[in-house]
Amino acid sequence: MKIFLLALVLCCAPVRAQHAPSWRIDAGLTYSAFQQQVKAMVGDPRGERLVNETQFGMMLMGTSRVWETVSAGLFLQFDRGNRHAARFDGFDPQTGKTVTREKIGGDYNEFWAGPFLRVQWKQLFGELGYGLIGFRNDDARDDLPSETGDASGSLQLSARIAWLAGVGAAVEIFEDVDLVLRMEYRLRYYDKREGEPFKDMIEHGTQNFTPFFGVAWRF
Repeated sequence: MKIFLLALVLCCAPVRAQHAPSWRIDAGLTYSAFQQQVKAMVGDPRGERLVNETQFGMMLMGTSRVWETVSAGLFLQFDRGNRHAARFDGFDPQTGKTVTREKIGGDYNEFWAGPFLRVQWKQLFGELGYGLIGFRNDDARDDLPSETGDASGSLQLSARIAWLAGVGAAVEIFEDVDLVLRMEYRLRYYDKREGEPFKDMIEHGTQNFTPFFGVAWRF
């Protein structure tokens, strides 16, 4: 009887491993906000902010397991936000609210796509990706014209510096469906506008941390 049970376990083990989920799709939303302001003292009426940025995004990731704890795949990410910055210019004598000057900013949207690797241990994982394709439309960056004078076209990623890194955790909520929480870091430089290098061959760099909330399907 013991030999029969041992044989049954050995026969079933490869079948269970064979049907273990090897594909995964993550989909979710990102959000981040940052503000700076000046007041005469805490509790005073709020006036104009020195810095105000709000960003919403959507992200889709697909991976296939290439080893026990390593997966490879592609990601797509789209962000839309609004950013303004200004200099402090005292307080309004009537209301006491902050007044600013030299205000700049506007709306922006950004698209990223590329390959990435994920290493997972139990519920925890880490990721490293590369922005193979990326562009950014930014109303506030009309101060970065191309060599031909274009100051309104899309900014395009540098092929040298376009990296994404993330850490997070996946918790099962249904069979083969996980709740995913992760923190993403992106470092990228833009060196072209509509395919033309920036004037004087300069480069524009951006980096940010963004939380991600979503779900993952394993199959």
